[in-house]
Amino acid sequence: MKSSTKILLLAQAALLICGCTSRVTTDPTKLSHVEIKGQTGESVKTGAPPNKDGVFSPEIATADASGGGIPVAIDMDAERAIAKESLEAWRTAVKGDEKGALAKLDDLEKRYPTISTVKFMKAQVYEHFGKRELSIKYYRESLDNSEFSSLRQFKLAEALKKGKHYKEAEEIYRKLLKTFSDLPDAKLGLALCLIAQNKDSKEGHQVLAETVILCEAQMKTREPGKVASAKRILKDVLEADPGNTAAKQLLGQ
Repeated sequence: MKSSTKILLLAQAALLICGCTSRVTTDPTKLSHVEIKGQTGESVKTGAPPNKDGVFSPEIATADASGGGIPVAIDMDAERAIAKESLEAWRTAVKGDEKGALAKLDDLEKRYPTISTVKFMKAQVYEHFGKRELSIKYYRESLDNSEFSSLRQFKLAEALKKGKHYKEAEEIYRKLLKTFSDLPDAKLGLALCLIAQNKDSKEGHQVLAETVILCEAQMKTREPGKVASAKRILKDVLEADPGNTAAKQLLGQ
């Protein structure tokens, strides 16, 4: 299909949901699943799960950079370079070298100033080192060129929640749930924000109950990844509501 009729989504080369920066390992097929074409014409399905370390394969990790399904053209060579070097920067960060990781990303940003993936990576590096407000700043900036990126919005909401910016995080979770109504991590995030603002929030506890129902459905699939994710979320539910009988039963308590 010609590029004029099949416009390509911007392939974000190194979008990471890193287990060491967040307990969330969101199923990317819920947040972004598109098809891109390389320069040789090959089709690549995106939305594959992260590896054992919680990191997305840079070659296939994407973000929905379109508003209402209006994608943009991509430079596959640039994206591959960004994928490779962003992953190198992340590995540097994991080794404990914050300065070295940020230096790599600064250099990358100078060469590719219009590709916001680098800002997204910076946000995750700052989050990894506990610099929450800086991570929020760069998560925001990473949305400049991909305003409707569901994956990035989710990461921003998580960072805002951790930084106790509950009202703003609540608004983002609500937007996400309009499209991804069966995403338990977003349900949990919304519930926790509501309860943090008002411990007796009727809506908050209702959303918490809906989160448990979604987790139960995931556990019934018996797929290891989904079961592990459901158990993690259920433990968070019990932290917010220790008396939640349904969550206890699902965890065998």
